[in-house]
Amino acid sequence: MCPHTPRCPDPSGPDREAARTVVSHPEQGWSLLCNGIVIFEDTGELLPGGTAIAPHRPTDLTACATTTHVPADLPGAQSRSSAA
Repeated sequence: MCPHTPRCPDPSGPDREAARTVVSHPEQGWSLLCNGIVIFEDTGELLPGGTAIAPHRPTDLTACATTTHVPADLPGAQSRSSAA
């Protein structure tokens, strides 16, 4: 049972990663949250029932643009697609 106010999110909720950290081992790459979830440095998770959630970094999205736009008035400005 969560002793925090407001209570930490349920491990099955969409905001489960917002629970407070109760044990942290950054040297080993993991932390235990108040709701029983073990989160890993690579953004993977282990839920209290044993279900594993694969890493889910925002940079893994396939819908990312291939060109980075930089304002043309910056010195040396060019888009990444034309820098070769």
